[in-house]
Amino acid sequence: MRTPPKLLIVVLAATAATSACRRGGGAPPPQPQPQPPEPFPPPARVYYDNGGGIQDSLRMVVKDAETLNAVWERATSRQASPPPAPTVDFGREMLVVVGAGRMTPDDQIRVDSAYVTREMDSAGRMEEMLNVLVRTIAGCRRFNADAYPLDIVRMRRFDGPIRFVERSAQTEGCRNADPPEPDR
Repeated sequence: MRTPPKLLIVVLAATAATSACRRGGGAPPPQPQPQPPEPFPPPARVYYDNGGGIQDSLRMVVKDAETLNAVWERATSRQASPPPAPTVDFGREMLVVVGAGRMTPDDQIRVDSAYVTREMDSAGRMEEMLNVLVRTIAGCRRFNADAYPLDIVRMRRFDGPIRFVERSAQTEGCRNADPPEPDR
């Protein structure tokens, strides 16, 4: 006996649909929506300089005394009387270090703020992410000299992933100023 082709297609489709329902198939589960940013306590500036102790474009987090000592030694190396390293309770705090690389004395870099978002990781789980907002500000380029802006700030310790969010700005009132060109 021969089965008509249309009946065979209907039976196969019904079997596949029933099988998919038993396996949890069908419509995919709804994806969790990213949460709005949560404010993070504002950073407190520990050190700012453009003298060239650290000449690299740099984004880093310091969570231990050994790393702090190495970074501090480099950052203050061009000063005649370097200030002592700050006291940091690494159980509750961390330092964020941002360097702009070679710029001019009019240019600046700073850690503006930080906020926490909840995002999906590569395994499909929600995780908190600290976003550190770094602003590079191009000055009016009145001076033709090298400078290496560096900002070190203290923040509440965060043990999850950290992302640096870059923003650039121009000092108001400048005429024909070029945008910043970070040395990356």
